[in-house]
Amino acid sequence: MENLKSIIGMLLLGAVICFVSGCSNQGSTGGISDGSQVVLEMWTREASENNVRAAAEIFNEGDHGFQVEVTSFPNHNLSDQFASALTAGEGPDIISIDLILSPYFSSIGAFQDLTDFYSSLEYKDEFNEAMVRLGRYEDKQYAVPFSADVSALFYNKEHFEEVGLDPEKPPETWQEMREYAKKLTTDDRYGYVYNGGDLGSYAFTFLPFIWGNGGNILNEDGTESLISSDEAIEALTFYRDLTLKDKVTPKGVISYAGSESTDAFGNGTASMLLNGNFGLGDIIRDYPDLDFGVALIPKNEGKKHSSFSGGELIAIPTVSNYIDEAQEFIEFALSEELQVHQFAKTGTIPIREDFFDNQYFREEPRYQVFTEALKVANAPYTTKYTQIFSEPLLNAMQRTLKGEVEPREAFEQADKEIEQILNR
Repeated sequence: MENLKSIIGMLLLGAVICFVSGCSNQGSTGGISDGSQVVLEMWTREASENNVRAAAEIFNEGDHGFQVEVTSFPNHNLSDQFASALTAGEGPDIISIDLILSPYFSSIGAFQDLTDFYSSLEYKDEFNEAMVRLGRYEDKQYAVPFSADVSALFYNKEHFEEVGLDPEKPPETWQEMREYAKKLTTDDRYGYVYNGGDLGSYAFTFLPFIWGNGGNILNEDGTESLISSDEAIEALTFYRDLTLKDKVTPKGVISYAGSESTDAFGNGTASMLLNGNFGLGDIIRDYPDLDFGVALIPKNEGKKHSSFSGGELIAIPTVSNYIDEAQEFIEFALSEELQVHQFAKTGTIPIREDFFDNQYFREEPRYQVFTEALKVANAPYTTKYTQIFSEPLLNAMQRTLKGEVEPREAFEQADKEIEQILNR
C-alpha cells in the first residue's frame, strides 16, 4: 500500500509539473558497467547543468575506478522524468535537484538514507541550516547541499550620487528603501524594479521581506500556513505601496520576467533591483560600464536581514546500485577543489561557510555580500511547494499588486487555499 501511495504521489507531481511547463521524454536508466568501467548516471536540470557537468568532468579526470555521466533536463521537467523513472524501477545513481523539491521526494522514499554519511562529514556544521533542513525528513538526512543561489539588492551608485544619496550606504531598512526609491524616481527612470510576472522570482525576492519582518510562510515542518500573519501582510502592503501608491516601479512591472527587470536595471531605467548571485556575472558582462553595488535585502525596522536560500541538493536515488561510488562523488562535490576552484571561480556561492573567504571573491568583493546573505537565508519547507506557489501565493501577489484586493484579504484567502492543499 505504501509503495502504491508513493507511485501515485509521484505521478500526481509529474502531472502538475507537466501542466505548468510541458514534458519531454529524454532520459536514461542509471549506472551501467561494461565489465571494465562502471559509469554512474547523474541527472540535473538546465539551471545547474554547467556546474554539474564541470563537477563530473573534473572528477572523471581522476582515477576512481568509475566515471560519472550527466543527463540534463529542462528545469521543471526533471521532477517529472525522475518520478516517471522511479515508477518503472529505474532512474539515475545521483541527482542534483532544486532544493525546494527535496522534501517531497524524501517523503515518498525516492532517496537513500544519507544520515550516517552526513553525520560523518567533519564540515557538516559549515552548511546553511535552511538547506540542510530541506534535505531532511522525519529526522533522517536524505540529501545534502550541493550549490547555493541567494538573493540580494543591486543598486546604481551613479543614480544615488545624482539625487544626493551616499553611494556607499545602500538602504538597510524598508523605510530607507522606500525613501530612496522615491528620490530615485524621475521622469525617465524608476527607483525600483522587480519580476512581477515570474513565479520563481516572487519566492526568491519577495519572501525575504516576510522573513525580514519576523514572519514566515509555513510553520517549521510545513504543515500549517502562516501567510495571513500580520508580518506577512505588512510585507505585501510594503510591496503594494511601492508599486501602486509611490509609483516607483515601471508601469508594466506586474508582467516582467527576469530578463526585463535585469535589462531595466542594466540600462539605467531602474535604480534598484533584487537579483541573485547568478545575475551578478551577467550584469558585469552585459553592462561593463555600470557602476553598481550589492547589499543585503532591506529589513523592517528592528528586525533581521534575510534572503532566499535557493540552489541544489544532491542525493542518491533508491534505485542506484552504486551507493559507495555515489557517496565518493558527493564527497568530491563538497570539496574545496570543486566548491572554490570551480564554483566560486564562476560565481556560484560555495555551500560551506569555511570556503566563503576565497581568492575569487576577494577579487570581486560584491560576491562576498552573497556569502553574508547565505548566512541569513531561508527557504520554505513543504512537500507541496508546487501546488502552494503555482496558485494561492501567485494569485494573492498578482491581485494585490494590480490593485484588485487589499493585502489582508489576499493573504487571508491564500491562507485558506494553502490550508486546503496541506490537508489533502
